[in-house]
Amino acid sequence: MKIQPGVGYNFDSSNSGFTIDAANPFPGRDGQAEAGHPFKIVNVALRTSGGSTKVIFQVQSGTINNIVPKIDDYVTSTEVLLDRVTSGVANPPTAELASSNYDSGTKTSYITLRAGAKTTSPYNYPDSVFSSNQYPVIIGGNAVTADDNTWGFLVIGTITVDSITAPTIFTVTQNITGSLWADRIKLGTTTARYYYARI
Repeated sequence: MKIQPGVGYNFDSSNSGFTIDAANPFPGRDGQAEAGHPFKIVNVALRTSGGSTKVIFQVQSGTINNIVPKIDDYVTSTEVLLDRVTSGVANPPTAELASSNYDSGTKTSYITLRAGAKTTSPYNYPDSVFSSNQYPVIIGGNAVTADDNTWGFLVIGTITVDSITAPTIFTVTQNITGSLWADRIKLGTTTARYYYARI
């Protein structure tokens, strides 16, 4: 048998047999595997406008219970779906972090998926009505928010800056690497609990 080595794999053969090394089957420009996945925080950059500098970012589209979340697009100041495809604007949409979105001590913004149950019967989780406040949304927050009976909060990643008011560098940490299936369980008077599985 004869196989030519190619990009991302190697082939070795002898009279004892053969081996195929496919440890890096889809290398990027830097020789590393492409790392794209649902809910990946991408294209983080500094944006100066009106004399102040802010961090902007995008989140690759993903789903929670087959629902694509929304995000606040700073260009149009409207909430739009992560999988928006509109000619002439950034796809996925671009969000912006204000100074209030950072923890003042750690200078970290928690990029969080917030989703709530439908408030009328049937009480589906998450609510699939786009105009509902319970519809899944990606938000930047200054703390890890505790789940409650209204919403479940899941930190998909963080963005940490060197200065809240005038950032010059940032560090991105990713927590979630795939689309999700979620369950909300509420028993009696106890606070609802939220469970997630990557799909």
